[in-house]
Amino acid sequence: MLLSGVRVLDLSRLLPGAYCTQLLQAQGAAITKIEPPTGDPIRGLPGGDAYFEALHRGQQVLTLDLRTETGRQALRRRVVDTEVLVEGFRPGVLDRMELGYAALSALNPALVYCAITGYGSSGAMARRAGHDLNYLARSGALSLMPQRDGVPTIPGFQVADLAGGLQAAFLIAAALAGRAQNGRGTRVEISMTGLMHSWTALPRAAAEAGFSGLPLTGELPCYHVYPVRDGYLTVAALEPDFWAEFCRAIGRDDLTHRQFDGSAVADVQSVLASATRDEWMVRFGDRDVCVEPCLRLDETENG
Repeated sequence: MLLSGVRVLDLSRLLPGAYCTQLLQAQGAAITKIEPPTGDPIRGLPGGDAYFEALHRGQQVLTLDLRTETGRQALRRRVVDTEVLVEGFRPGVLDRMELGYAALSALNPALVYCAITGYGSSGAMARRAGHDLNYLARSGALSLMPQRDGVPTIPGFQVADLAGGLQAAFLIAAALAGRAQNGRGTRVEISMTGLMHSWTALPRAAAEAGFSGLPLTGELPCYHVYPVRDGYLTVAALEPDFWAEFCRAIGRDDLTHRQFDGSAVADVQSVLASATRDEWMVRFGDRDVCVEPCLRLDETENG
């Protein structure tokens, strides 16, 4: 395992830091999850204990009250022989407890310290409270979602939180690689709003160039979710060859030239509605059509 022997302290709460340490754990890192006496706030959500178990399965869970000197001293003792610390507090909170990077790196100069923030650690927004939906909104990403009755649709899972955890794991791995060369730890930081802003690079480039960009939210027949007799099929035939093969497979070669014509959605729908998901998947077989069934969670396997 690439991170075998790497010890990680997770002081974060809810999803972003937990997803980060879950990724590190999958590569062999040993995770100690630090909970306050009241428990991680995720436990207070409906079904929260199940969420907590899913995120922290196989990790050591330790309760420390960092508001007390006893709890802070206990954390400091653990930091001495820890490689990585992950935290998701608002900027300045751990500094005031003398548990920020400056204080902890004095105890362990090789420590990789990762701060996951909503809006970064500086600027007018730094200490503002927020969650995933707020970061999507501030970054402009939410405005790109399909609309329902004129209102942007909220994604079905926490995009900014998961992206933040993924980016945190990447930066930690990069910092560990750097430490292997120079022996020194460092502090890395993620702004989930800033990260989501970077994920909107392509639509921003299109807007700056003066065109609306490629609509990939259901307007095109070649990139659409189609109802069938017992569910839905996804078609993502963006390349002309894939779209042409799809049209041949459904017996509508006449639609080949209408790949980006929104009015062709109804024509494709009229064909696909006649059969079930399985019937269509048998018909498509191994042909290069970029079609897959839309599976429910209970139909999926670990990918």
